[in-house]
Amino acid sequence: MLRVAVCDDERKDLDEIVSLLKRYDSGGLLEITTFFAAKELLAASEKTPFDLAILDIEMEAPNGFEAAQMLLRQAKPPLIVFVTKSMAYTLRGYGVAFRYLVKPLEAVQFHSVMDAAVRELLANRFSFSVDNIHHVATMQEIYYFEVYKHYTTLHLKDEQFLIRSALKDVLSQLPSGFFAMPHQSYIVNLAHVKTVSTTELQLTNGARIPISRRRQQEFERQLYSYLGR
Repeated sequence: MLRVAVCDDERKDLDEIVSLLKRYDSGGLLEITTFFAAKELLAASEKTPFDLAILDIEMEAPNGFEAAQMLLRQAKPPLIVFVTKSMAYTLRGYGVAFRYLVKPLEAVQFHSVMDAAVRELLANRFSFSVDNIHHVATMQEIYYFEVYKHYTTLHLKDEQFLIRSALKDVLSQLPSGFFAMPHQSYIVNLAHVKTVSTTELQLTNGARIPISRRRQQEFERQLYSYLGR
């Protein structure tokens, strides 16, 4: 899921943003947390980072703009969307805000901004559904995919998921040059390859993956290309 923080010191405006988010999020992709003060948001984000922060600018100190600057200094900064009654901060916010929304909010404009934000956030992530629940994994979390019959097991750092998808469909969703198929039943994250022999490779989590004779040359080419980036 994508973690979304909404911060506005006006109850009516905060409720409106949450309502628009829920109408937009028909697939259960978003986990929404609300705040009435930027200092509360900043404290929460230090414990668990947010993917997207929707901030009213005109709040008591720290205002939305000041809070955004602090959020962007974090190790995993969120995407910033400002909500404002005026565009006075537009030039000052250049390089800080991903998008601006002007009050009163319009559903069409709001959904357009959310579409852009979600596309940006999912660009380097793998999204999938299990039992009608939507999940999102960062590329770094993924170790490998393993297929068996009509199902593919996604192996993450701390958990596994069984997804109904062919490996070729999975591979089409992954960024080119970062994943490879050493065997017809596996896709591996090249960032996690630890050792390689002519018949198998070992990942940094200890998993051993076979390398088929037919795919050995192409796999080695892809691995060396990745290492030489």
